[in-house]
Amino acid sequence: MPLAAPYKEIVAKLQARRSWPPLKPDRVWHPGLDAEIAALSLEEIAGDGTDGLRSAQAWKAALYLWNDSLEPAHELVQELDTPTGSALHGILHRREGDYGNAKYWFRRTGDHPAWHGLQARASEWLSEAEKGGGLPSGPAGHAIRTLSAQGVWNPYLFTDAVAMVEGKIGCDDARDVLEHLQHLELAAFLRFLEARLS
Repeated sequence: MPLAAPYKEIVAKLQARRSWPPLKPDRVWHPGLDAEIAALSLEEIAGDGTDGLRSAQAWKAALYLWNDSLEPAHELVQELDTPTGSALHGILHRREGDYGNAKYWFRRTGDHPAWHGLQARASEWLSEAEKGGGLPSGPAGHAIRTLSAQGVWNPYLFTDAVAMVEGKIGCDDARDVLEHLQHLELAAFLRFLEARLS
């Protein structure tokens, strides 16, 4: 069964953000939206079945991540011992600036199906960005070009590129590119989870 209207409204509000979620947020983007996400019932989202409940939990955590609300997202993913839970746990720690812990969770994730479509979208977008004005230079720019050329999404290299920008290694013009890629990453997980809940 497709996701109900209230859930779609929350996703629409998140998609309407005027800027991409920051790599390392210092506050929740929309506190009112956080309350709406908190009010979502996992049982209603999940429908029948244990896997549905785990997918609903991961979907809710992904919404919190998109709203830059790391603490409630962490509460959900730390109890979610699945590849999707591990991937979201890694994204969460990367956004906290805990890069080593992020990589630990990405190792636990394995080859996640959400990353397959993500790599194609990321490579296509980066190719267009390069044609339209070029990609950033410096160490983070090199990492971004390597990401673009790889056949599979590399969460470790992406984490390294974020760490470079946040650590002020190289030029800061990579931040916008990385924030866009992070947006594609979150969208890939929402699509994956919505398909599992439909």
